[in-house]
Amino acid sequence: MYVVTKDNNTLYLVDLKTKKIIQEFPLGGEAYACLLSPDQKELYISCWGCDKVYVFDTQKKNITAEIPVGDNPNELCLSKNGKYLYVANANDNAVSVINIPERKVIEVLNAALYPDAPGGSTTNGLALSSDEKTLYIANADNNCLTVFDVSYPGQSKSKGFIPVGWYPTNVKVIGKKIFVS
Repeated sequence: MYVVTKDNNTLYLVDLKTKKIIQEFPLGGEAYACLLSPDQKELYISCWGCDKVYVFDTQKKNITAEIPVGDNPNELCLSKNGKYLYVANANDNAVSVINIPERKVIEVLNAALYPDAPGGSTTNGLALSSDEKTLYIANADNNCLTVFDVSYPGQSKSKGFIPVGWYPTNVKVIGKKIFVS
């Protein structure tokens, strides 16, 4: 199991049978989340404290890339084929779209209520629709989901907003239903 912390800026590898930490890797700042690639050869780590995503090689057990993203990256969402990684940036109303093979941000989606809005949407939850054509973004401080058509990465289009309850922090899609907490 892979676990990251914000308390001591570390990636932990845990043996699930013995429930013991088998390795520790220091990170450059407070980590928020980690997510395995579909082939489990890479682990993507959002570094809240250093505004980047680390790419960790699970076989060689080392960091192979650092991809700069927006301010306070947190939630990660990966396309089924592992080609696109969506990164919620809590402090700048945005989602960075990373082309994984190229190791670069190809697009930044503005999740704010209007184009030049100051920071404050607290973008912090992500989910792709089952067909992966729609991205739902939880905006905690705006009490809404921002919806994007992401059919053509690099050319995404805003579809508007869905009002939800107070301070949404997570969103998941199961079938045709959207769950927000």
